[in-house]
Amino acid sequence: MSAAPIPSALPDINSISAANAAGVLRYCVSKQLVSSTSADLVLQTLTTKRSVLNSPDYSSGQQGRILPAGGKAFSIEEAPSYLQSRACDLVLSRAQQFH
Repeated sequence: MSAAPIPSALPDINSISAANAAGVLRYCVSKQLVSSTSADLVLQTLTTKRSVLNSPDYSSGQQGRILPAGGKAFSIEEAPSYLQSRACDLVLSRAQQFH
């Protein structure tokens, strides 16, 4: 049995909120799944917004949960290792769009 293709195994990253993206980035940096150099500026910008820090989506993201709109939550921690860093890279790209 082979692994699911990456695009179909990951949630719709383009539908996550800025708060969820910021929280997930925090998680990814803490687990060294994404470069802190790349994520720091984006995190600094997003986390200056009170609405981001006070959001339940941010808290979920800090626990490694991606919350796509209308979709099922995706746990980075429970994903196969080859998907963890890919998910973090995609969230970083999405977070840069809010920047």
